Amino acid sequence: MSSQKPPSNPMENLSMDELRDEYPSGWRILVQNESVGYILDMLMDSLPRSEFTKSELAEKSGVSRQSVYTHLDLLLVLGVLEPVDDTSPERYRVCHSSELLELLHQINGTVNERLAR
Repeated sequence: MSSQKPPSNPMENLSMDELRDEYPSGWRILVQNESVGYILDMLMDSLPRSEFTKSELAEKSGVSRQSVYTHLDLLLVLGVLEPVDDTSPERYRVCHSSELLELLHQINGTVNERLAR
């Protein structure tokens, strides 16, 4: 009988940074693309229940419309935006009850407090 070698694990040949890119943490998902950070920052500063078209999101965030189109699904899944029914062009509302936006506000306050010391 020949002894067969078990198939090698393709992950064992990856460096730590390659593994982090392959399986990013939630934090890395938020910060790996600069445009997402700019959009989240703008949403944190917006008034409750504010509504935006994709073009308005891009303009107010300081990112390209392509960036908004690229990351819109992520923002919807994260629950920071919700579609507004029966709007043309499509509009999206800031979900100020979003747990993620609440946590980002807490992080923002902590960072600003510590930097002010």
